[in-house]
Amino acid sequence: MNIIIPKPVNEVLNIINEKGYEAYIVGGAVRNWVMDIKPSNYNICTDATLEDIKRALKGYHTFYCGENDSHLGIVNSKFPMEVAKYRTEENTLEADLATRDFTMNALAYSDEDGLIDYNTGVRDIKNKIIKVNGEDDEIFISDPLRILRAIRLSAEYAMRIDPETIEYMNDDRDMLKDVAPERIRDELCKLLVVPRADFYIKKYFDIFIEVLPELALLERFNQNDPRHIYDALEHTFVTLKVIEPRLDLRLAALFHDIAKPYTCVKKADGTCEYTNHGKKGADITREIMNRLKFNKKLIQKVTKLVEFHDYQAPDNEMRIKNFLSNFGSENIEDLFKLKKANYYAKNPAYTS
Repeated sequence: MNIIIPKPVNEVLNIINEKGYEAYIVGGAVRNWVMDIKPSNYNICTDATLEDIKRALKGYHTFYCGENDSHLGIVNSKFPMEVAKYRTEENTLEADLATRDFTMNALAYSDEDGLIDYNTGVRDIKNKIIKVNGEDDEIFISDPLRILRAIRLSAEYAMRIDPETIEYMNDDRDMLKDVAPERIRDELCKLLVVPRADFYIKKYFDIFIEVLPELALLERFNQNDPRHIYDALEHTFVTLKVIEPRLDLRLAALFHDIAKPYTCVKKADGTCEYTNHGKKGADITREIMNRLKFNKKLIQKVTKLVEFHDYQAPDNEMRIKNFLSNFGSENIEDLFKLKKANYYAKNPAYTS
């Protein structure tokens, strides 16, 4: 495998080495090289303290970042870099890599030592398998967010998750409730823009309802409506599948019918109607997105789409003007995209 380190990254490695310290590129960048994918950023590990590295890189624009400012970021628009000290008391590369989440990420590289793989990372990448980096579920106990990360990586790289790893994920999924909401949000956002997000949320639904419990009521919820051939959850998955992979649209598709179990009213003929389920759904969506710390602008747009997704097109100019006054014209094309996806997920007799 021919790995060529970009010149700016190599310069940082050389500066650290010249000060008498070790320096390796680790994690995602090395994984991507093995996959023949160009890295988008570079993580460097060293046995030096961040203060020593900051002094060594005094000619660079640096900043502290990461959890508890445990990383030193290096400003470079083409090759973003972060430097961190080895994570363990042993202060060695081998001990540090043993703390990584999955074998595919427990890799390191330097021009001097080449590709370093103390576990089965390269083999697992070649076999397209995501496997815990260790002999038990310690990686999930130490950071439960890794459960969602495994699913997201599986979706992003079209890799299978090792059966034993899935077992650990299910055993530990209740610990996701203790993860900071911002971190849950970030993993969810990354997953939602993957083309087959619906497939992976469906496959690991018991895990996702730990962080999105509001979706649980949709499962096996019979809509009792001739316009529908799926239960509410399957309808949601089909809507999610056909809408374009853009975060705002995918969020709206995921939540558009979330209020149906709360608004169901049975009629005399046995069918159901869901009066104002869009408005109620917007309220629930707002609660979810506020809980996960989404920004206000995105919350406003997604809740608006959810609120109006089932609104029937007005049939005269005055009503059109009233509708545009209430909804706004800037997002009208996105509303049509959501409505189209929603109709596609109904009974084919009604999709025209």
